[in-house]
Amino acid sequence: MLRTALLVASLAAAQTSNLPRTFPQFTGTWTLDEMASTGRLVSAPGTRLTITTTPEAVSVAKVIPPRAAPPGGEAYRYDPGLPNPEVYRFDGHDTTIDRTAFIYSYGFRLVADRLALSVKTTRRGFGGYTLVTDAYSVDGDMLIVDRQFTSVTAGGHIRTMQEPANNARHTFVYRRSPPAAE
Repeated sequence: MLRTALLVASLAAAQTSNLPRTFPQFTGTWTLDEMASTGRLVSAPGTRLTITTTPEAVSVAKVIPPRAAPPGGEAYRYDPGLPNPEVYRFDGHDTTIDRTAFIYSYGFRLVADRLALSVKTTRRGFGGYTLVTDAYSVDGDMLIVDRQFTSVTAGGHIRTMQEPANNARHTFVYRRSPPAAE
């Protein structure tokens, strides 16, 4: 009995540490590899991503060029009043930006060693919200971003997206950019 108690106590001690996790494998600048990506390029998070981490948050700065409208759709319009970099806090609280017509919330989750970063957009007076979730993983010098679009009604139902491709994930591949020369 004492032996079992000591084993459980030592396993618990081995699983915790006071050292913060900072996800260094994600840090750096990443450039979109259009040929290796299978998602619609108009839906990519950006052509270049710069990721930094601290013990408190992960930040993603995005280079987002103007994008043409997909056939039958609207051109992507990035609100220049939104923060760049986007900050995703580890403390369980979303970073919230309150604009006149919209409320943007940036949320972080860790899912199976992937950084799941979500931007929830709520339009005032309409109920419901949209959610763009990016699951980031690193394989060597390759950053894989799986992007999922979601639209939720005021009643809590997930809508089927009008663009059929948006009902499934979009996968974008980024290559690590060499560090800038000093």
